[in-house]
Amino acid sequence: MDTLTLQIMNTEFYIAMPKGSHFTWKEKAEKWLQYVAQEWSRFQPSNELSQLNELKMGETLRISSLLYDCLVQADQYYQLSHGLFSPYLKLQLEQHGYNQSFPFVTAKSKTFQNKPFIVDQPFQFLDDGQVMKVAQQEIDLGGFAKGYAIEKLANWLEQDVSSDFGLIDGGGDMKMWSSGEKTWTIGVADAWNIDKEISSIKMKTGAIATSNQVYRSWVQGTKKKHHLLNGQTGEVAETDVLQASVVTSSLCDAEVGAKLCFLMKEDELQQWFEKNCQQSARFIVKEGQAANWRMTGVK
Repeated sequence: MDTLTLQIMNTEFYIAMPKGSHFTWKEKAEKWLQYVAQEWSRFQPSNELSQLNELKMGETLRISSLLYDCLVQADQYYQLSHGLFSPYLKLQLEQHGYNQSFPFVTAKSKTFQNKPFIVDQPFQFLDDGQVMKVAQQEIDLGGFAKGYAIEKLANWLEQDVSSDFGLIDGGGDMKMWSSGEKTWTIGVADAWNIDKEISSIKMKTGAIATSNQVYRSWVQGTKKKHHLLNGQTGEVAETDVLQASVVTSSLCDAEVGAKLCFLMKEDELQQWFEKNCQQSARFIVKEGQAANWRMTGVK
């Protein structure tokens, strides 16, 4: 196989394609991932996302077609989940101490004034790539941007470089395809030890996303916190779920689904996946409990 390894977005990316692919794909793949890391991160000043966040209420901004598309997709999941998944939690994440790029152990700030409000639909998506800010909330695309970037790159590689097979792994969030012969075996890492596998699944074409409350966690004052917030309240999700892996055909579906595993009860989750994904599987690790795969849409 022909492979490419990159360190971008505080994540190790690994891309595998057939040897002898007719297209020089590596440079384009790296440029695309670097662009997303630079322009769509809340930690980069003066980028496209920061310009959007700095708008005053009632102001509009025309943004790039790809960022516009990513935001519209994220907003659709926001609506489908009744706000549980939210791309509008930048201020809330900062309030909880997540105001620097990982890795870090202790939040820099300990006290906060003026708790930010949660408002329905703080941004409106207008025609011609324009976005209007209608409430004092700000955008953090987080893992969704990474999933969207991987999905877009995978679609291009499959269509224009090789439809035989390929895989993109961005820190455990993966998209893979196969025209038939290639079968991928994807391992699920232990929540506490990423070098240890606790399960695996075989697939030809599809996507898997994993969310974990252990790795992206920190101490703020005397409280232990993690990055998975309830979009309806802005508070850290209170859950016994340590890690959730979701397999679907779409990596964006999997990204959102994995986060909802920390925010929904089991019966609600089952209904969500049955309604929004044709086929899916999830592997949820809870404290002190054995984990098993749970399927939807598989006869």
